[in-house]
Amino acid sequence: MGIIGGGPLAYSMAGAAKAMGMNTIILAPSESDIALSLADIPLVGKATDPAALARLAEVATVVTFANENVDGNALQQLTTKHQLPSGVDILSVTQDRYLEMVFLDDLNVNILPYAQVVGPSDIAKAIESVGLPAILKPIQKDMGADQQLRLTSPDDVAHAQQLLQQRPYILEAWLDHPTEYAVTVVKNGDDIKVMPVVQTVFAHHQLQAAFVPATGGDAVHQEITRVAKLIAAHLNYTGAFGIELFMTPNQSLYVKRLYPAPQLTNHVLASTTGFSPVAMHMRALLGWPLPQLKLLRPGVMIPLRAEDAAAAMTQVRIKPEWQFEFYPSGDELIGMMTIYKPLVEADQLLDATDHFHLNLTEED
Repeated sequence: MGIIGGGPLAYSMAGAAKAMGMNTIILAPSESDIALSLADIPLVGKATDPAALARLAEVATVVTFANENVDGNALQQLTTKHQLPSGVDILSVTQDRYLEMVFLDDLNVNILPYAQVVGPSDIAKAIESVGLPAILKPIQKDMGADQQLRLTSPDDVAHAQQLLQQRPYILEAWLDHPTEYAVTVVKNGDDIKVMPVVQTVFAHHQLQAAFVPATGGDAVHQEITRVAKLIAAHLNYTGAFGIELFMTPNQSLYVKRLYPAPQLTNHVLASTTGFSPVAMHMRALLGWPLPQLKLLRPGVMIPLRAEDAAAAMTQVRIKPEWQFEFYPSGDELIGMMTIYKPLVEADQLLDATDHFHLNLTEED
């Protein structure tokens, strides 16, 4: 299995591939990337470098990618259809925020108001159609959150006009404190499986927690499943991919974004359904039958970062019923911690640690 990309997701993909009896060839951006610790053949290079992609394609029987930051044109030219069952169409949709919105809009999927912004002079016109508050993002997703600007007043608009570089942006309407969901969809030909809906909590663009069962009720979950199947049916893709959604207090749902691979956000499903999204991804890529999944137990997953290390080591010693997974050193994320309790009870248990908190009212 050839895996393009590094970090915890590529590490998890490699682990799933090995558990299924496959060898791994991993192309990661640096020699210290944690994913390379599971590589039978480690390769170092950028996912946008045709020469690096060619080295992987020469030795990999099947190729997949861990994120959208891949040169899709080069990858398509360097691989056969058998090698790259997922294809690259999903990359063209997910690499460009504007094209992603157009794709969703064409499907009549609910999305927040948006407008394209090419230069400073376009902002005022975009605000007229989108309104305030809004958030201004570079069209290309490979640019980080530090390149985004939140606009709440005419003064912010004037400030943005001064800071804006001459490159494409997208302006999206902003929701204060929405409920957020993530769902993994697995597609293998005409077989489409939607995994249980996961609820997520973000603060400052970082995942703080993911839990199941998600709140909202059956009607909300059924609508998310309907939308997920609709999107999957219109994507020329094989494998698992992610969809993130917002919900307002009146239960209006909006698709936030698509992700061209199984999301680490949904890793809580591995131990609450018995199948991880990355394992489902591998099965689809290999053309194997997909199981019908259901939630077996509740769970709350907390990502662990360097500042959580001491507290996590305390909890791993005194909480035998909690599950911990630690990654090799070298990444911002050091692991995951999962509690198999309903949300309210898990929230109380986390507060009692004096370190971990769900922060359900925090703002992204």
